[in-house]
Amino acid sequence: MDQRSLSEEDRVILKVLHLYYEHDLTQAEVASRMGFSRPKVSKLLAEGRERGLVKIEIAEPAGDFTSLEIALEDRYGLKEVIIVPTSQERPTTELSAGRACAELLSKTCTSETTLGVSWGISVRAFADATPRRAFPCKKVVPLVGGMGKAKARLHSNRVCADLAQKLGVECLHLAAPAIANSARSRAELVSMPGIEDTLREAESCDVAVVGIGGILPTSTMVEAGYFSLEEFLGFRGKGIVGDVCCHFLDSNGNARYPELSGRIVGITAEGLRRIPLAVGIATGAEKGPGVDAVLRGGFVKALVCDERLARSLLEISERKGVVDESI
Repeated sequence: MDQRSLSEEDRVILKVLHLYYEHDLTQAEVASRMGFSRPKVSKLLAEGRERGLVKIEIAEPAGDFTSLEIALEDRYGLKEVIIVPTSQERPTTELSAGRACAELLSKTCTSETTLGVSWGISVRAFADATPRRAFPCKKVVPLVGGMGKAKARLHSNRVCADLAQKLGVECLHLAAPAIANSARSRAELVSMPGIEDTLREAESCDVAVVGIGGILPTSTMVEAGYFSLEEFLGFRGKGIVGDVCCHFLDSNGNARYPELSGRIVGITAEGLRRIPLAVGIATGAEKGPGVDAVLRGGFVKALVCDERLARSLLEISERKGVVDESI
């Protein structure tokens, strides 16, 4: 700014700015020195920032994603977003996200917390990355049944058992498939005492960690044998972009496969929404559409992801507009 263009008011504001920011005087000290009231000093400082007479910059070290986390929290109305670096090796990225998720739970879980977990690669990585006694809880509960032919270590029961052993707490089991052959067989299964009790615990858990799936060739839903690859990828043509706890969603976060939802042996879509703190965990930019749908549908209140997925979500949300505040 050219000194000749400065007004007397500008000069006063600049002096206040110099005394406060460069000479480290408090607002009360500046007020005493300038003969102003402290509220007036506060007003002049604010005006100086608004008029561009001072610029405040916060350091952003390499690998710090604070600004991106806040942007996603604001866009989707989330309680917290944690972003980890994207590694060249996918398993490394998954484990980083898993550790970050365990750290998040260490701030929220108590000895009375019932923790629900779903299934899949990201949730498995969470269990693997969680240190022993990393956080307190009362018990660990599966949110969905077993996953057919998929690798046993990805099943919710196995994830629950391994996590509970690390935490030294009780573990419940859900001795049923994730998807029954029909709504009738599902009703028969959930009426069985052991299954009914576990599902009741799942619906009333305090905190949950859930994986988020996309309509991708690598989906564990295909590996589990619930769908052929052709059938699964065909969901894209029906407007389906992803799933959470086996509930398939469109791009607005609405359930789009009611016939399948009626066969799921696990937590209901509304039950998932009611959990006080459901944490979604996912990595990979290719999962962007599915994660965006889960966030728009209000199924999770916190998210742990990697940088590439985070930036993909920001791009998607910018194209689609700000999420409806009523969600």
